[in-house]
Amino acid sequence: MFHGKYQFDEFLALKPEEHRTRVSWKGRTIHKPSGILKNFHRFLHSFVLEHLLVDEKVSFAYRKGTTLLQAVEPHAQSRAFFQTDLERFFDSITSDLVRNVLKQAEVAVGDLDDHLEHILALLTIDGKLPIGYSTSPILSNACLSGFDARLSSISIDRDWIYTRYADDIIISADDRTALIDAAAVIEECLASELGEGFTLNLAKSKLTTVGRKVKVLGRVILPTGTIVIDREVRNRIESWLHFYTSDRPRLAKIFREERNEEWEEGLERLSGLVSYVHVADPSYLEKLRAKFGTTVIDSVLHRSAK
Repeated sequence: MFHGKYQFDEFLALKPEEHRTRVSWKGRTIHKPSGILKNFHRFLHSFVLEHLLVDEKVSFAYRKGTTLLQAVEPHAQSRAFFQTDLERFFDSITSDLVRNVLKQAEVAVGDLDDHLEHILALLTIDGKLPIGYSTSPILSNACLSGFDARLSSISIDRDWIYTRYADDIIISADDRTALIDAAAVIEECLASELGEGFTLNLAKSKLTTVGRKVKVLGRVILPTGTIVIDREVRNRIESWLHFYTSDRPRLAKIFREERNEEWEEGLERLSGLVSYVHVADPSYLEKLRAKFGTTVIDSVLHRSAK
């Protein structure tokens, strides 16, 4: 894979604790791997993690080619919506869960079991999935695949529609009363499939119905079933594009302050937002072209196509 740059013995001998640093950001601990550990993560991603089971019908985060819009669209014609998320999402995913997922994986690696504990040491920290590793998102999807399957089956029986975007869970139905016990059902599925380590964030759990503003993952579902981009998201896009064209140091500062992102990481996020507009609201994209210029919008869009 690396054209002779590394030997497999180096992979086996690597001590992960010597190849990561901790960074505190907004009260969270982010782990940054060294260049070598990043490369070994890429190796594991290509030959193991990409082949892990994920329920592609309901899980839309952290997958190449999927967007937030795909997690919202199935709910467009519903009349009632229950939304919640999981507390301490990555922290709740333990080494034991990751181990079980890797053991069940159907991958073309004959000696995976021989090196399983070392692989776990490269992928987890202190028995948990770390924030900051490129491997953590895809592992989180795989670890929740059993939960997705159980909740999907229940949703079919109850005429619910279920989708998940990372730790955001959305269930919708034709009637508010059909969702009264949605939180209890989700909690039962979590306990059955994942154990007692997962809990819902009750402060962010909400049940809404058409007639009020229904906001799902930053998108607004109108009573007609049309999905539009929320005003806050539009304001963010236009603000960032303004600074992109007039004051890039200011935009770089915004990226650092919001998510501790480097310039390129922030531009990828801006590109993703404009790419979403391209898919979800072409008329609004034309307004952005008129305001900021076709060349600017196309250059930002081109980044997401790389």
